[in-house]
Amino acid sequence: MELGDNILWHLKQAWYFALTAVNDAVSQHGVSTAQIGVLRQLANEPGLSGAELARRMLITPQGVQLALKALEQRGLVERKTDPQHARILKAYLTAEGRRVAAAVVGDAIAAHEAVFGVLTPDEQRTLRDLLARVVEKGTGNTLFDDHIGD
Repeated sequence: MELGDNILWHLKQAWYFALTAVNDAVSQHGVSTAQIGVLRQLANEPGLSGAELARRMLITPQGVQLALKALEQRGLVERKTDPQHARILKAYLTAEGRRVAAAVVGDAIAAHEAVFGVLTPDEQRTLRDLLARVVEKGTGNTLFDDHIGD
């Protein structure tokens, strides 16, 4: 197989281009891509635990905990004990966290549209569906809709 025919190579290049575009777009907010994911998830579904965030974002629980700790230190997230399970901490955006999340997600959406605007809406849907199928088959996890670009 030639390198130019290798799907993984194209995915890597597209991922790097998209990640760079998003990082550039949100750099003024001082948040990492993992932190953007946490902010976005908590904006959509307040009160998730670290384990629930890790499953939705397909990252390690340790990665989520690092992101939550950094966001908590900045005053963007607060964690509260689950009343039914004292060992579980639920995460919520603070008022400042909601403001930053809206700005970050808005900038990330604009970057996403700039990157994937070369594809028609139907092509974007097809690409998303195909990639979701690969990820779900490979991980055994159902992907959660993050509402970006929809």
